[in-house]
Amino acid sequence: MRGHKGFENFALRGRKPRQESRAIEFRRELIDWKQTPESARPPLRALARELGTSHQLLTFYLNGLEKWQGEEYWRQAREIRAHAIVEDRPLTQWEDEQARACDRTAFHFTTGYMLRYSIKRMKKDSERGPLCWHDIQSLKMLALKFPEAQELLEKCLQNGIKQRKRFGVIVKETPRQEGETYIAWVHRIRDQCAKYDVTKRPTVITEELLERYSQGGVKKRRNNLPAVSSGAAKSFRRA
Repeated sequence: MRGHKGFENFALRGRKPRQESRAIEFRRELIDWKQTPESARPPLRALARELGTSHQLLTFYLNGLEKWQGEEYWRQAREIRAHAIVEDRPLTQWEDEQARACDRTAFHFTTGYMLRYSIKRMKKDSERGPLCWHDIQSLKMLALKFPEAQELLEKCLQNGIKQRKRFGVIVKETPRQEGETYIAWVHRIRDQCAKYDVTKRPTVITEELLERYSQGGVKKRRNNLPAVSSGAAKSFRRA
């Protein structure tokens, strides 16, 4: 049995370069596939059959394609600069232009991946209920560039926007029950907050603060500076 496991480990190490080469092949094919007009390119399942792989695996590479492209261009930019550092010389004009071009392209792909990730996150949130006002505003900006954001925005506007409510009001409407532990109370407050677009949420939440909110004892901060006399105010205005 021990020798059999050793053989499996050796086989896995031997297959790794082939897996990596296939990953590169898949990504290159997906880049060409994405650059082809949607009306002219084959379905992803057909491409998977052509490459002799599964639709699930190809989808996995497609979802992370922009992130991978960004990392590759960052790597190329680092290599160009590292080459000059090793030779103890400044970058040539051509190298500097190439490195800067790689930086710009990497930034493009990286931000694209991050923005699409945000759209996916908001789509999941929308499946649980209406989105908050801030998410709707974000979708309006993203819809200018991403069709999937426009589609999600139209759907969310039909479903309405999550009602806004102050944190203090939510706590007051969720009083602590008799014999209830602090942790259980916090969980109930958190469940209620999930139903609303919460505003005026304090940075630090303590048991004492929740008790004060529950009793309506938290008031807006006022200016504690001494009052200015009318004469002083007039002289200030003249100045």
